[in-house]
Order: sequence, then C-alpha cells, then structure tokens
Amino acid sequence: MNIVFSYRVIHALFALVTLFFITKYLSPEDQGWYYTFLSLSALIYLFDFGLSSALIHISAIKFKKYKWKKNGLIDGENANNFQDFINLSFIKYVRLSLFYFLILFPFGIYFFSESNDSQFYYWIIPWIIHCFIASLNLLCFPFLSIVEGSGNIKEIYTLRTIHISLGTLLCCSLIYFNYPLIAPSMVLFSLFLVTLSWLVFYRKNNLPKFSFTNNKLDWDKDVKIFKNKVGITFLGAYLFAQIYTPILFYFENPTVAGQFGLSLAIANMLGLVSSSWMTVSIPKMTKAIAEKKYSFFSHLFKKSFIQSLIFLIFSTFAAIVLYLLFDEYNIINRLVNYYNFIGILVIIIMNHFISTIIIYLRCFKEEPLSEIHFVCSVLTLLLGTYFLINYSISGLIIIILLIQIFLILPISVAKLRKFKKNI
Repeated sequence: MNIVFSYRVIHALFALVTLFFITKYLSPEDQGWYYTFLSLSALIYLFDFGLSSALIHISAIKFKKYKWKKNGLIDGENANNFQDFINLSFIKYVRLSLFYFLILFPFGIYFFSESNDSQFYYWIIPWIIHCFIASLNLLCFPFLSIVEGSGNIKEIYTLRTIHISLGTLLCCSLIYFNYPLIAPSMVLFSLFLVTLSWLVFYRKNNLPKFSFTNNKLDWDKDVKIFKNKVGITFLGAYLFAQIYTPILFYFENPTVAGQFGLSLAIANMLGLVSSSWMTVSIPKMTKAIAEKKYSFFSHLFKKSFIQSLIFLIFSTFAAIVLYLLFDEYNIINRLVNYYNFIGILVIIIMNHFISTIIIYLRCFKEEPLSEIHFVCSVLTLLLGTYFLINYSISGLIIIILLIQIFLILPISVAKLRKFKKNI
C-alpha cells in the first residue's frame, strides 16, 4: 500500500477523533480561537517560503550517486558534500525560526488584544508557548525534506505517523482537560520531539554541524533561485486558504471563524489524502527527469494523477452525503452552511488540478506559474476580504472560485501546454 496514502488515512482518522473532542468539549467560541491559533501557526510555511519543497527536489537530484548506511552515514564519492548540504540547510532554518518568533509573537499580541473576546480568555501564555513550539518546528524541516527527497519516503512517513499519533493524543487530552488554547501546539510539539529522537537514536551522523568540509556548495545556484519561485507559489496557497480564518476572527467573531476553520480543515484533509499518490511519486519523477527517462516520468505522472483524482471525487461526494445525513445533529452547527460547504470542497478540487500542474513543472525544476499565482492570490485576498466583510463566507467562496476557474486554472493549463511543446 502507498505509505503516504496510509499515513494520510491515519491522519484523517485522527482528525476525526480531534473533531469529536472539539465539538464535544469546546464551545463554538473556543473552536474559533483554536482554529485561529492553527491558522496563524501555519505562517511557518510562509517563512519556509518553499524551501522544504525545494530541498525535496534538490536532494532527489543530488543523492542519486549516494546511499544511506547505518545511523545516517552517507556512502559514496565525496559524501561529505551531501552532509554539508544538510548542515547549511539547517543553518538557514535556524535563522528562519528566529525571524518567525520575533515577528509572529508581537503580531499575535496585537491581533488578539484587538478582539472583543480577549478579556474572557487567558491567551497570552498559550500564545507564547505556541510561537516558541512553532519556531522549534521549523528546525525539523531540513532533515525531513532532505531524507524524503533522497528516496527514504517510507522512513519519513513512518516517522510522521508516530508524530501525528502522539500529537493527537496530547491535543485531545488538553481539549478534554479544558486547555483549548494550548492544545493547537501539541501536534507541532510532537513533530519536534519525534524528529529530535529520530536524529539522536537513528541518524546521529546527520545531526547538524556548523563546520564544513568544502566550499563546493553554491547555495544561490543550487537552491535559492528555485526555492524563491516555489516560495511565491506557497505564499499564494496560504493566501488562498489559511489567512481567512484570522480575518473572520477579527472582522466577525470567533464562532464564525471556527465554523470556517473546521469546514476548511475537513476539506483540506480530503485534498491531502488524495494528493498522496502524487506526493509519494515526486522523488521518483524528479530523478527520472534528471536521468532523462521522460517516458517513465510521463507514465508515473498520469497514473498518480488519475488515482488521486478518483479518490478526491469519491471522498468529496461522501463528505456531502455525510453532511446531509447529519443535518439534524449538533455537529453540523459547527460547520458552514450546506452550500458554503460544497463551495469549499469545489475550491479543494480546483486546487488539486492546479497543484498537479505545479508538481509536473517542478519536477523539471521549473516554476513558470509562480508570479501568476502570486498576483491572482493577492487579487483574491483583496477582493475576498472585501466580500468577506460585506457578504461573509459566501462572498469569499464565490470570489475564490471565480478567480480559480476563470484565471488560475486556464492560465496554468496554457503554461503547461506551452512547456510540453518545448521539451
């Protein structure tokens, strides 16, 4: 069975467990605070700015002449070059982690202080804890991305399965004991704890070193240019999804923000599980391009895309049926209304088509859609915020769909066709 698919199915099941605890033990207002904390912590991916994704692709190319041995020892000619690559990547993330904390912590203090409900919540200490743990979380990214890119997908997703299991247990425990603002930090904390243990006990040779054996690694040439293009796409993805929960929290109230956050979490989970077939194939597809095995790449891409699309369509239909079946139950009151829920699911389907095109091009180390996606995302943010303030969630969903269907998807398809003609 596809290890990424298995992990994401387990992730989805644990998400359902978390959903049960949220709806049973948290008030609608608590739910809004919970998902706003999560949405703001997702800014770590904005600070990452596509570097983790770039490292997966770059390491898939760099590692093809090496092999892993016991405790993370690298076997091959000039193996120290690859360890230097790991070390330099970690140093970059230490800086990102520091910047993240110094910027997000004061922003959160201001943001939550402006809420009319802030006087009813003891949120300052949980926010400090959340920012600190999220900063530590960033330090895990280089090791996970590089080892995954090298081809050890099973190892990484076994690790992620342990992390999500521990994180869910800690999160649900804190929700049960009425610590709703500390609970969102637990999945992040578990990733740091599990990654640190993995490095210490199973990959001690890959622990970060701040000395380098050579100066052959050209970061700007090998990583930075590609990373920046990927980062613009990541910025667009964040603007399309996570940013609107805090905006709803600020302009409306925690209850509405919580409804949107929970609905989006369910839809995103379907999208993540369905994308498993594409995700697990990225290192193989990138390596195939590097070795000029274009027919194998094309076959693998088409197979992965069809499998992921079939799963997404069936799971989306199942989600709609379940919404109708549970219409008279209290849990539905924690979600957006029926038509808005369908709208969010359609947004995820559109995202799936768009992200698949991005993956195809990225395997060639190309990112021709980055600027277009950024412009469309900023346009969506401006128009979406206006319609959200004036027409609530319905206006936001309509704007996102219009821009996806009539701008981003057609332009992406046109760019893909043009690129394929020039291969």
